Amino acid sequence: MKDGRTDIKKGIFHRVRVLYILFFGAGLLIAGKILYLQYGPQGDALRSRGTTITYARERIEADRGDILACDGRILATSVPEYELRMDFAAHGLVDSVFDRHVDSLALCLSGFFGDRSKAAYKQMLVEAHRNKAKNRYKRIAPRKVNHLEIKEIERFPLFRLGRNRSGMIAEPGNRRLKPHGAMASRTIGSVNQTGTKVGIEGAFDSILRGVDGQVMMQRISGSFRIPVPDEMNVDPVDGIDVVTTLDVDIQDVAEKALREHLEEMQADWGTAILMEVATGEIRAMTNLTRRGPGRIVEDFNYAIGMNLEPGSTQKLASLITLLDDAGASLDEEFDTGNGKAVIGRAKVNDTHGYGKLTLKGVFEKSSNIGFALAVNKYYRDKPEKFVGHLCKMGLDRPLDLQIAGEQRPVIHRTDSKWWNGTTLTMMSYGYALRLTPLKTLTFYNAVANDGKMVSPLLVKELRQYGQTLRTYRSHVMVPSIASQETLEAVRAAMRGVVEEGTGRVLKSPYYKIGGKTGTAQIPFDRGGYMDRNGGRQYLATMVGYFPEDDPKYSCLVAVKTYNGPGHRRTYYGASLAGPVLKAIADRVYAKNTEWQSPVSKNKTGKIAQRPQIKAGKVDEIREIAYRFDVPYDGHRREKDWKEIEAVDSAGIVRYHEYDETSGLVPSVVGMGLKEAVYLLERNGLLVSVSGVGRVEWQSVRPGTPARRGMPVSIRLGCSPMKETPKPEKEPAPKAAQEASEHPSDAKETSERAPGGNAPATESRRP
Repeated sequence: MKDGRTDIKKGIFHRVRVLYILFFGAGLLIAGKILYLQYGPQGDALRSRGTTITYARERIEADRGDILACDGRILATSVPEYELRMDFAAHGLVDSVFDRHVDSLALCLSGFFGDRSKAAYKQMLVEAHRNKAKNRYKRIAPRKVNHLEIKEIERFPLFRLGRNRSGMIAEPGNRRLKPHGAMASRTIGSVNQTGTKVGIEGAFDSILRGVDGQVMMQRISGSFRIPVPDEMNVDPVDGIDVVTTLDVDIQDVAEKALREHLEEMQADWGTAILMEVATGEIRAMTNLTRRGPGRIVEDFNYAIGMNLEPGSTQKLASLITLLDDAGASLDEEFDTGNGKAVIGRAKVNDTHGYGKLTLKGVFEKSSNIGFALAVNKYYRDKPEKFVGHLCKMGLDRPLDLQIAGEQRPVIHRTDSKWWNGTTLTMMSYGYALRLTPLKTLTFYNAVANDGKMVSPLLVKELRQYGQTLRTYRSHVMVPSIASQETLEAVRAAMRGVVEEGTGRVLKSPYYKIGGKTGTAQIPFDRGGYMDRNGGRQYLATMVGYFPEDDPKYSCLVAVKTYNGPGHRRTYYGASLAGPVLKAIADRVYAKNTEWQSPVSKNKTGKIAQRPQIKAGKVDEIREIAYRFDVPYDGHRREKDWKEIEAVDSAGIVRYHEYDETSGLVPSVVGMGLKEAVYLLERNGLLVSVSGVGRVEWQSVRPGTPARRGMPVSIRLGCSPMKETPKPEKEPAPKAAQEASEHPSDAKETSERAPGGNAPATESRRP
């Protein structure tokens, strides 16, 4: 027995020794391997790789600065967006949890994105989970989502368990957003992934983008990382905001007017620019291209990038040169004949035969022959002097804009290879030289600015956290392009273009414009002004400044169109570009109330009677009287409605109360249309209306018992009431009297009333 126990004990000790030796040997091997990895020939590389897997330095993208309008409204800003991915091998994403929630998660994703069915989403999730080792960073959303959307997605089944247990990864990033859509998109510009820089975004990219930071991240499990303290961590520095000179309201009007006109006239492209005269600040710059029916885009900045022969708008420079340099007079006469002439070696045509015209008339009628005669008279033997004066006025100088893409002006010198016997004649009326639309506008702006040519300005300020860091101002390109006497003469000529010449489309009863039209043929790429089908390309331009007596803004609109054989489209500057400039000018005038005469003054400038407040709702009468400081006597318990009783010689209105529940026809004389129709229809009357303004006459006398269906006609007028009309004493027209007695004749009355003079503009029934 004893020997048996001894043998067993020896066997156990033997096994233990063997195991001990095995484990000790394994330990030695592990220790040796560790020493080899740490200090062997590849030790440094392996240690670096281990550190990289565990720790990684990540870039923190700085917030890009905003681009703002002149009043601070945002034109371009950066918003956070996220790319939705999943780590299907996350430690917390166990099979039981995934199987429990995959069905409801697929349903939520399908409903949220709407790009595929629930079954398709579930199949995608299940297959990715089945091969989880290969899907550590799988994209599961068809698009990037914004901050509000990611917050909603985080509440989806499975995702609400947290990122470690669900494997959800929201990869952050920034997206450039333009709140006003495509408005001024080419001027605002962009910086794409290839590094192409356009517009303000491109020109101020280094200022807008800020300075990126960096942070050390430690991997905890799977793809889950956390930031850790490190002396090399650097916080990002946000970009600086850029404040432009653009006015959102005017820009919107310019784009809408130009877009509608391009579509209506089937034109190819157009540009519209509005500049502040004194400062050179550009309030609007739009460039639109028609790519097909109903498709108009902004993909090229024609205002600065299209160098073309300006045509008749260049005649202003020729006129200034003739007056300021050659000593010509606006009263000097030139015989333009029947509209066709050969001057020097050039054939010159006018659209009409104007006969004899003064130089002022030549400018107003935009006669090519007249300018060719005048320039050849004074400069035939010294053309270099004519070209020299054009350059003296700064027409050959680039604008040095704050954005890239400007084309340099092209004005040929007499010693260049391009000069020939026709060049002087053609330059006199806008050919044989090339200018951008913005360059042309800058020249006209100088005329409005007492001769001072200032460079256009697109960016006026750099701002960060509401504090101004830098201010930009226009620089003076030419202190004076002409003498004051010459400037006064050309302003009179430009005024004549609008009043009596080719620019009459710009005439307005509210303000005056000085302007000039221009129509130029554009050569084709292969050369020549006519294609093989007989079609021609035209650039129609309208340029001017307003108000003409004290210029605040200058504006240019240029539209390019193609006229093929048989086309009847207009291509003249006045009809093709003029309506767009007129729309812009009207909007600017309406926005600037300081240009308009106060309503309390009459045409002679004397203070008129106090404004009369219409009858109607008492609380509205009281509010208007208080705001406009008009005398009004009332008490707290007065009824809700008031009628006009009388108007005294000072224009002060006296009212009396009206009980709307009395069942009697009210006196609506002196009310607005809304109040009058409401009260009459409330009593069951059938109302017909004519005219505009306030009610000045009603067909049924006040105080008459109101009967449902009773017709009543009211006439509106705009003239102020000097004394209260009394309808009950005014004989109603025969048709209206018959209608009031015979309701069946109401339709006929509504067509003739009131007074049988004009058809009613509106008919209402209860």
